[in-house]
Amino acid sequence: MEYTKKTMEVNLEQQKLISSPLRVKIIYLLAMKAMTAKQVADELGKSAGSIHYHIQQLYNGGILELEETKENRGIIEKYYRSKATHFNLKNEGAVPNSESVISQGTYVSLTEEDKKELQADIDLLFLKYVKKSAGKSEKDKISYEINFSLKKEKEEER
Repeated sequence: MEYTKKTMEVNLEQQKLISSPLRVKIIYLLAMKAMTAKQVADELGKSAGSIHYHIQQLYNGGILELEETKENRGIIEKYYRSKATHFNLKNEGAVPNSESVISQGTYVSLTEEDKKELQADIDLLFLKYVKKSAGKSEKDKISYEINFSLKKEKEEER
C-alpha cells in the first residue's frame, strides 16, 4: 500500500466532516487503497454499520469518491477512495490567506511508546533544521517559528 500526499481545498461544512479522528483514519486508509465499508470496518476493528455511516457522510460531502462497483454473489460492493489526505479550508472571507503561516495537522492514535517515539523524531527533525539554520550563508534565508503540539483528543467515536 502506497501513500501519496494529495491536498484539497474544503469549505466549512467539509472541514466539520473531517474533524473526527475516526474519519481521518478512514480517509488515510482509503488513500492507500480503494476499499468497501466492510473492509475498512475490518481493518479498524469497528462495526460495519458505523463505518458505512461515516463513509456515506464523507462521500456525500465530497471527500471520498466511488472508484468502482463489483457484483459479488448478487451483492453490489462499492469501493471508495479518498480524494485527498490533506485539507485546506477555503478562505471564504474578503481577507486573502497569508502565506506567512502554514498550518498542518492530523489525528492519530498512539500508544505511550509511539508517543515517545514521535517526540524523539520531532526533536531530531527540529535539530536537523536548527543546524541548517546555523549555516554560514544567510542569503535567501527567512526566519520562521516552528511549533509542534500533541493534544489528547476526547474519546474516539465508537
